[in-house]
Amino acid sequence: MTRRLIALAATVTLATTATMAGGIAHASSPAAWAQFDKRVTRACVAASGIRNARPSTIVGFDDRTGMVAMLVSDRTRGSSMSKLCLYNKRTQKAYVDDAEMWSAPPQR
Repeated sequence: MTRRLIALAATVTLATTATMAGGIAHASSPAAWAQFDKRVTRACVAASGIRNARPSTIVGFDDRTGMVAMLVSDRTRGSSMSKLCLYNKRTQKAYVDDAEMWSAPPQR
């Protein structure tokens, strides 16, 4: 009987540990963030259709939204064309709409 209780306790401990380990959040490396930024920028610039594009820095939202945003502006002198881009992190698709006269600092 005692051996069964010890075996059961060990099984419960291992199952609990495995469950808890699965829920631990891991921080992304700087290289992973750089790759994500590049992917978002490419998708937003392509979706904007602006040939001489100047992408802004990425604006992150709470992870529950699953989205980030970016303003893509036309670098052409005298142009005020801008597109607001929403990037869906799950589907990796970019959605744009006109954001005429909006402004944001460019990426560094």
